Amino acid sequence: MPVMNVFSAVAREFLAAFIFNYRFIPVFVIVVLFIKIHHEKYVALLTNAADKPVKKIWESLQEVIFYGAVTAFAAGVVLILLGVTFKPIVFDYMIVIMSVFFLFNTRYMCIAYAGGILALVTVIFKIPDINITSLLVLISVLQAFESILIYVGAGKSCEPVYIRHDEGIAGAFITKKIWPIPIIFAVFLTQEIREIMSNTITVNWWTLFKPETLYAGTIALGLDCSVSVLSYDDMTITMPPEKKNRVSAIMLMVYSGLLFIIAVLSRNMAIFKLLGAIFALVGHEAIYFYNRHVERHKEALFVPVQRGVRVLDVLPESNACKMGMKRGDIILSINNMDVQTEEGIAEALRKAPNYVWVKILNANGQEKVYEYKRFPEGVDKLGIIIVPRENEVTYNVRYYGRFNILKNLVKRFRGDRKSI
Repeated sequence: MPVMNVFSAVAREFLAAFIFNYRFIPVFVIVVLFIKIHHEKYVALLTNAADKPVKKIWESLQEVIFYGAVTAFAAGVVLILLGVTFKPIVFDYMIVIMSVFFLFNTRYMCIAYAGGILALVTVIFKIPDINITSLLVLISVLQAFESILIYVGAGKSCEPVYIRHDEGIAGAFITKKIWPIPIIFAVFLTQEIREIMSNTITVNWWTLFKPETLYAGTIALGLDCSVSVLSYDDMTITMPPEKKNRVSAIMLMVYSGLLFIIAVLSRNMAIFKLLGAIFALVGHEAIYFYNRHVERHKEALFVPVQRGVRVLDVLPESNACKMGMKRGDIILSINNMDVQTEEGIAEALRKAPNYVWVKILNANGQEKVYEYKRFPEGVDKLGIIIVPRENEVTYNVRYYGRFNILKNLVKRFRGDRKSI
């Protein structure tokens, strides 16, 4: 079966690349180091922004490397089954473009921008050795898998912050992910390449995109490995982060599907090569600016309330998480004691009761009671991050995109506590 043959060939090349490919290994290591540097800056931005422990750098690197590898493997299988071929120099060009973007804005350090610019330059200047149709397919396939990553991981890698919004304070969630992609791709075999390619595959099935070598009567393709990058950057203040991530993922999947259709049409109509190159850039950027527009003009969700305390985030495995508390809930009372501040919550739990009932107002405006029993330790804290009132904090301002991030919020009587 073609799928099993391709799967086996991609697996062999994947393993060989990480052991024997002297061109791939150093580039992959450098890309991972770039991501590490970026994550260190990201952690520095978020530290003390909302008193939530930020995942350790090594844990984050392990996560993005693993999911990047899984994505790359699946994308490689799809690309080869489609019959898409490349020359290795295409990826060299894109790595250079991404490296330049990294120096200015990591948001652009993504296959959509690097591939889109390369496709546009190729259309304008007629650069040889670059198949624009293949490039558009590559972008669309990787963006489709990125949308799946975002959808499946919705709400799991977002970090709470406070921002200045409408002359007041609002809670927000930032999601920033960069995945290194060790992409496996097919290369048409010339005599020179045939001598150095140890991993080949015979194309004996119908393909949507005919490999160039088929026109010359050759059906053997070589496999090679290079490095690409996927990047996702988002912020939400108007909806829960898991919902925002899913909305963004759906828009990205639609973008990917439209780009794939344009790539198919570009096989025989040159005008679609130009349209595809432009859409790869403009379409991706349109999603970003549409999201920013929505966040700036819709009503903020995580804002202080007159009665009770608004929950910004619920820490994993915390008492609040176990009782079912959600982001955006408004805590009205704990064990029949009305609460209006962080200190009020602490006072209600001061004696660490074994049984706790929390009256809340949920996002739909409905009152609900959460109950939780914990023997023998009792409940001395909920494990939540709240949206503070303006007069409860002092702050410095840092910037993320066009939003003001309020750093180093100091809550009255907070002491050493990081959550309540």
